[in-house]
Amino acid sequence: MSTPIALNSENYSALDTSIQDILKQGKRALITIYTAADGSTLASDEHGTIDKREILSISFTASYKDADGNDTKPFVVVKFKYNGDQFIDYFTSIDYVEDHWYKLDSVAIPSKTF
Repeated sequence: MSTPIALNSENYSALDTSIQDILKQGKRALITIYTAADGSTLASDEHGTIDKREILSISFTASYKDADGNDTKPFVVVKFKYNGDQFIDYFTSIDYVEDHWYKLDSVAIPSKTF
């Protein structure tokens, strides 16, 4: 079992590259998110555990000053499908607030003939 990688702005470029590599292989990228660095505890949201959900996109926002002049913390957002094509949702991991880790997996895109 591979070690989970921290889901934060520092590792965003590596995450993006890994997802692109999976897509270039003609596969779908899946993500599992954890709340423990050793991968022992799955993160969850209102839909259940975040285990091998299909990634639609990721984004990173650097720290900036808000309208009141306060510094914000950088964060990574993962947009994914939940339960096949049922609906789309987001997961946000804010640096220095809540720590999360991830593992990527892939699944072949089914061939279709017309």
